[in-house]
Amino acid sequence: MIQMYFSEKFDEENRTPLVYLIGYFGIFFILWTLSAFKVLPFLKIRYPEFYLFDVFKLLIWTLPVFAYLKYENADALTYLKLRTVTKTGAKWAILISLVFIAYQFIGKMVISEPIKFNIFFDANKWIKGVLLVGFTEEILFRGFLLQKILIYTKFGSANLITSLLFLLIHFPGWMALNALPEGAFLKIALFAFVFIFSIVQGYVLKKTESLWVCIAIHSINNFMSYSLGA
Repeated sequence: MIQMYFSEKFDEENRTPLVYLIGYFGIFFILWTLSAFKVLPFLKIRYPEFYLFDVFKLLIWTLPVFAYLKYENADALTYLKLRTVTKTGAKWAILISLVFIAYQFIGKMVISEPIKFNIFFDANKWIKGVLLVGFTEEILFRGFLLQKILIYTKFGSANLITSLLFLLIHFPGWMALNALPEGAFLKIALFAFVFIFSIVQGYVLKKTESLWVCIAIHSINNFMSYSLGA
């Protein structure tokens, strides 16, 4: 079993060949890009009332992670840090969530948008953006990729690389759905937020040793974003 720790020492003995990790993300990125441009439009037209893309995303983002870890004879739940939640982790989840919530309110005021709060947003957003987002995105990026990259470099560098990949993977969806905001300032602000969000999530995982905390923060952040009409 491959054991992974948040230390400054590299795991020279047990590390998987880097080409495997690059190949994994490369194939994933290609499949996700094709899905965003081809599968997503088809499912939205064919099944407008039953958004199968949410389930389809789990098949691309999450299940391969468990398959990869099984191939390496690793205990997936332990490796992904999904076995424990502590009081410290709960405190971190509350604290970081409040920071991101405050950021969203401040952002609304900066761009002079009216602040409206509505929890009765689209059911697809509830399923995809609130209930499933933590499992699909945190398992892959914080639970899997961050810890894999950490074998080859120090935590700061691993977190930086993971965050750049996290930002990159959002582009197919943004472009396919024409979801990028208008104006250079808003685009830069969006890119910066996604990148910083990932950086913070990496440090949260390091401090709490629980991916559930990252999942909770991610879901709360998206819930507030949709509730505020972002």
